[in-house]
Amino acid sequence: MPASYLPGGDLADALGAAAGWTAKTKACLLFLARVRVAPLYVLTLIVINVVLNHAVSAETRSQIVLANSTNVDNLQHHRIWTLVTSAFVLDERVGVGAMIPLLLLLSVAEVLWGWRRLLVVFFLSNAVASCLVYGLLLVGVQGNWLGGAVTMASDVGTSYGSHAVGGALALTLPVRARRLLVPLAVVVVVVPLLNGASFTDIGHLLAVLLGFVAGWQMRRRPLAGSGLRLTPRRPDRTVAYSFGDVTQARAALLTALRLHEHGQAHLDDAVAACSDRADRIHMRDTRDMSAIDGAVAGGAWGVLLGTVVSIPLSGLVVGAVGCAMVARWHDAGLSDTTVERTMRTLPTGRGALLLLADPAGEPALTSALARTGGTPVPEVAREQAAAAQPDREGT
Repeated sequence: MPASYLPGGDLADALGAAAGWTAKTKACLLFLARVRVAPLYVLTLIVINVVLNHAVSAETRSQIVLANSTNVDNLQHHRIWTLVTSAFVLDERVGVGAMIPLLLLLSVAEVLWGWRRLLVVFFLSNAVASCLVYGLLLVGVQGNWLGGAVTMASDVGTSYGSHAVGGALALTLPVRARRLLVPLAVVVVVVPLLNGASFTDIGHLLAVLLGFVAGWQMRRRPLAGSGLRLTPRRPDRTVAYSFGDVTQARAALLTALRLHEHGQAHLDDAVAACSDRADRIHMRDTRDMSAIDGAVAGGAWGVLLGTVVSIPLSGLVVGAVGCAMVARWHDAGLSDTTVERTMRTLPTGRGALLLLADPAGEPALTSALARTGGTPVPEVAREQAAAAQPDREGT
């Protein structure tokens, strides 16, 4: 259904409110001051590279590179740690200046997504791409299509993770930028394949595709995983707002997500819904997984777990199918029943926005959504109070 949510909306708001290039530059610098993980990772990479190039012998350096490579030999012998450590070791002597593009790429991603999403996209995509390449090489060696020497090849560096971050960035930027950057990202990894592909080139293609999937998921399910919190809060409360049509409900959803991103409200789920003339209800959930979402997540974790027992491609299939089935029947956050019951109380054609929110942020939500044409739906509050009444009586 509706428009996708753009990660980095708070930066877009700040730039939109800034008048003139000086104010826009100041806004960008304020957001760049939030960057922490990207420079720390690049600095760590530089230090390790300098030590390997100048503090140890060439033979020792080669041994360290091979010991941390995500090649067939290491993964077959269950050296799973290489899926992480390979991203901290470089196979070539790289100057400090060559790290600047990587720093800029990761810094932009951290500003738009936050450090948690950056770490997930970079390291998870690096690991999954490595496992997929391992699976393909394993099949090639067992089928005698590839020579045995490939099992000991060095495969380290930042390329898989950086290609994934680039692909995810291309898909999370505004539409005009996506129209240029997405095809460009595909061309960059496809052209080397036309000139005689190596397994690293195939890994780059897989990493970019994984980045596309990550960017697509960030736009579709911005509240995924928001139920994980470090500090206790008051129990969430379900609130609903009615709108004249679905367009207003979609705009209100973006407004609510912006308040969540700015910290003015905390949402654990948000659902925009509308009903058509045939009395069918259409929903857009920002947290719950569809079967496709489950297949994507299950496939990623399946290939990682399958690598532990040397069956990565089988793990991919089993994980994708299993999680797709679970996601198809599992209903997280706001239940479909609650959404449908709320929509039945509204006239046909009206839109609604249902939120599972921290009560402390409800005044800010009501005030902001009123400016987009939203009016609270009292039936939801009455139902929630009635559902809580037996609990109070029992105590």
